[in-house]
Amino acid sequence: MSIKDNTFEAKKKAEKRELILNHQVDGEAYILSSTYKWKNIVLINFKKIKREEMTLEQIIKKLREEGIEFSQSDKLVKYPVIECLKFIAKISKVDLDVDF
Repeated sequence: MSIKDNTFEAKKKAEKRELILNHQVDGEAYILSSTYKWKNIVLINFKKIKREEMTLEQIIKKLREEGIEFSQSDKLVKYPVIECLKFIAKISKVDLDVDF
C-alpha cells in the first residue's frame, strides 16, 4: 500500500469513528456520563463482543469500572448499549449474530 492509500484508509476510519461516537441511540439518557466516553468504550470492545469473548453484562461492568454512571438499572442500560453495538455493526458492514 502506498502512503496515499494509508492516509485515505486512516481518514475513512476516523470518519466512521466520529459517525459512531456522534450517533444518538435510544435510551442513552440512562447513561449519565459523556456519550463520547461510553460509546468509545463500547467501540473499543466491539470485536470482543462480535467474537463472543465478552458478554453484554461484562461490557456494562467495564463501563462502570471506567467511571460511567447510570441513572437506571443494568437491565435498562443494556438497551442503549445494544443499539450502539448494532449501529457499529451496520457502519462496519459486519453481521452481529450475538444473542442479547
